[in-house]
Amino acid sequence: MTDGPSGAGALTAPRLGLWLVLAVALAASVTGIGNGFTYDDIPIIVDNVSVHDVRWPWEYFGESYWGSVRGNSLYRPLAVIAYSLQWAAGDGSAFPFHLTNILLYVATAAAVYALARELLGDGFGLFAALCWAAHPVHVEAVANVVGQSEMLTAIPMLLAVLLYVRARTAGALDVRATAGITALFVVALLTKEHGIVLPGLLVAAELAFRGRRFATPDGGAGLQRLARMFGLVLLVYFTARYVVLGALAGDAPHPALEALGVLERQWVVLGLIPELVRLMLWPARLYADYSPQAVPLLPSPALGHLPGVLVLALYGAAMAWSWRRSGAAFFALLWFPVAFAPVANVVFASGIMLAERTLFLPSVGAMLALGAGAAAIAPAVHALPTRGVRLGLAGALTALLIAATAQSAARQRIWEDNATLFASMVVDAPTNYRAHHALGELFGAAASWERAEQHLRIADSLFPGYDLVELSLARVLHFDDRCPDALPVYEQVLAKRPDAEVAAVGRAACLLEMRRYSSARDGSVLGLASEFNAGVFHTLLAKAESALVANDTIDARNRWHRAGRPASQSDARLKVPVLMMRPQGAGGRRRTPESLPVPPPPRRSPDGAVP
Repeated sequence: MTDGPSGAGALTAPRLGLWLVLAVALAASVTGIGNGFTYDDIPIIVDNVSVHDVRWPWEYFGESYWGSVRGNSLYRPLAVIAYSLQWAAGDGSAFPFHLTNILLYVATAAAVYALARELLGDGFGLFAALCWAAHPVHVEAVANVVGQSEMLTAIPMLLAVLLYVRARTAGALDVRATAGITALFVVALLTKEHGIVLPGLLVAAELAFRGRRFATPDGGAGLQRLARMFGLVLLVYFTARYVVLGALAGDAPHPALEALGVLERQWVVLGLIPELVRLMLWPARLYADYSPQAVPLLPSPALGHLPGVLVLALYGAAMAWSWRRSGAAFFALLWFPVAFAPVANVVFASGIMLAERTLFLPSVGAMLALGAGAAAIAPAVHALPTRGVRLGLAGALTALLIAATAQSAARQRIWEDNATLFASMVVDAPTNYRAHHALGELFGAAASWERAEQHLRIADSLFPGYDLVELSLARVLHFDDRCPDALPVYEQVLAKRPDAEVAAVGRAACLLEMRRYSSARDGSVLGLASEFNAGVFHTLLAKAESALVANDTIDARNRWHRAGRPASQSDARLKVPVLMMRPQGAGGRRRTPESLPVPPPPRRSPDGAVP
């Protein structure tokens, strides 16, 4: 039930409020309509052939989200179906994707408004929804095409919570409400893994409102029915996920978290809590990526944890206060940790340390809490003796909303293309190793070797020893015709990741160019034994053995000599073009950080071998 006015005004005020929320959401997002494909859009949509054809819907349920080229790690069939329809509608253009994102953002804002009104009433519900619609932290989810999954998951979850609250307010859950909530759960779960938090949000609602809004007790039958349905859905979902992916785990952990234990990750999370608070309450600075050294990495107790401890203490005090006085505030405060749990890195490590797109759903709880806080202090504001002070406060809040909307609208353009985005990343967060890694790869793709090396060496200094940065640097040096410098870097990568196929190719090619033919042959044979790209390593092996014959270095292993093939006696320098395959990770299955661009490969023969 709401605390809004009754009669004809009750029909008018919500409609006006809805139009205002929709207008703010549209103003904050529409400037991204002309953006192209950036960041993870490239491997997930542009390079993913699974997205390029509209097929029977059930065919998508047997494929991973990243496609066969990138390896199995995520399962989001409904998201891939949505991408396929948009790809077909625009014939590969980015326009339908961005138009869909904008419409989905407006629709999500409407769902947030409906839930906020249900919990806080017309006035404070409108305030919370406006804050959410204008919030700049949502830009990444809207401006980046694949952020679409955040909205496609959030909408059914918001509707499910709204349906649950309304059904429980009226009494026990009936069969119709149970079926609707279950169907929405299925949609959310098959769009993005974060849908799994919906049961937790419903439990939070039950804890917050039982004995208050949920005055009529549920005899247990309705809740038990819903629990059984959720259990069945999860059983089928995890079975399908395991059959398709071969595992239940998700994406590879963030490189900074990869070697950390559970306790160490908890210290890291504690150090990031102040950044979470800043992003929710004062997002004046936004980053496309949150990695060392732009954000703290504190895996052991340090003074930098004190702000996080203070925030947790204040959060606990707020929950204790709201438990006694406001069910809506208590629910809002529970919402954030429940919705944030899948990427919190507390129980298991996720692929990010912190990301704005993952705050899309948790921010609903933050803005509901803001609305509940406004409701709590409203009597004191109304009691102010001077009307001018009250008007000034209202004016200040309006100005903040306008400023937030303007910031969101301006930041949408940062995601126009990779050149704009990666350059902005270095400006926004010059101590972020991933920013320099991304820009270095971009310069490498443009054959600007000096600038590429500069940014990759900065990335390596900010996050030493990371194999993908080292691999990128080795490839840039190699393309710049500097094999003596590239070879030791390739060997550093292989020392840590013996299954790094791209590094093995580069190392063998550099050995050939440096006329270390015997070592090049050994590396090529090892590559074949490791079941790497057979066409590439057969070609490298043939070149190495031919060179050995030409230099009268012949032994019984030389198949080129045994076959009686001719060998050139030319003294010309041996230059070996290298097939620079996309570095999915040192092991061949881990993807690059945010799918960075790579230099275009040289010409290849039809079977994939290096000419």
